Amino acid sequence: MIIYSINRLLRQVRRRKALGILLLLSVIAISISGNTLTFYLFDREVQDITLLDSLWYSVVSITTIGYGDFYPITPEARISTTLFIVIVGLATFTTAVGMAVDWVAEIRHKERKGMGKSQSRDHLVIINFPSESRVRQIIREYRSDPQHKGTDIVLISDQIEELPFSWDEVSFIRGWPLDEDTYERANLSYAKQAIVLSPSHSDPRSDSLVASISFVIHRINPVVNVIAECLDVRHAVLFNEFENLSLVFTLEVSNNLLVQEAQDPGVTQLTQMITSNRVKGTLASTKIENTPTPMTYKTVAKNLLDQGVNLVGVIQDNSVRMDFSDIEISHGDQLIYISGSRIDPKNMIDLISGTTG
Repeated sequence: MIIYSINRLLRQVRRRKALGILLLLSVIAISISGNTLTFYLFDREVQDITLLDSLWYSVVSITTIGYGDFYPITPEARISTTLFIVIVGLATFTTAVGMAVDWVAEIRHKERKGMGKSQSRDHLVIINFPSESRVRQIIREYRSDPQHKGTDIVLISDQIEELPFSWDEVSFIRGWPLDEDTYERANLSYAKQAIVLSPSHSDPRSDSLVASISFVIHRINPVVNVIAECLDVRHAVLFNEFENLSLVFTLEVSNNLLVQEAQDPGVTQLTQMITSNRVKGTLASTKIENTPTPMTYKTVAKNLLDQGVNLVGVIQDNSVRMDFSDIEISHGDQLIYISGSRIDPKNMIDLISGTTG
């Protein structure tokens, strides 16, 4: 009857985790301290032990290690060990271990099911899950850049029940992408970048959803850089009010490449290489923050080429310029170039001015 009552109590304790953990720790502490005091009290006269030795014996006994360097000799010490360690302590300790295992398993289950909360900082948030292969490729490409190799990535989607793959520093939050609670669990307020994918290339309403998601993201974190996929160029007007947002017209780019490859074979192969982080010598961009000595971009292009950097284009006043003969460098210009690595603004100024060794 007593054993049944104890087992019933332990089952109830395991169901109520917060109270259960506190109770179990208290019982374990009582078991160890009780056995420590009684073992020392009854056996100190028959064997050379200190209070610290008694504590050591109690700990290794309750954890079932039992080195055998100490053991009870007197009947009183044996009875106390049976009571505090065998009956109460071991049952409580094994229950605590079982709760810990259940707790870890529950955390892993919640993570796989997207029910947890991210603690990431300066991370990338990817919204929507159009297909596993596409999301895998995006993550692999993003991680190929040495600068972002260790960046945490949080996936947000209500299109999947659980994450179909397991990668380090990649977590999943299941939720409606227009619900602020979803972004709170994704820790969006501390995110550095967000990529909003179109949920379906065959749904004409996808751009409206992506624009709405971008609006929610901007309201929660106005400074996060948002890269949004837009299927129809005519829908770009939906995004006009957003700052820190870049649009990628995926279908238009892919269609243009198909035509280009038909007219000029080899263009696609080169484009694939210069747009991949897995190939040395890819497209990169740097924003000019401090204007150097006034000079035309024709001179800039020559100076960069001498340093092994191929200037491809310039974004100036929201316009893309590829003819460098009649424009001068100015503050805020975005330089698009091909280089073995990304160049920070200060080093870019040095390269442009020809002051590097």
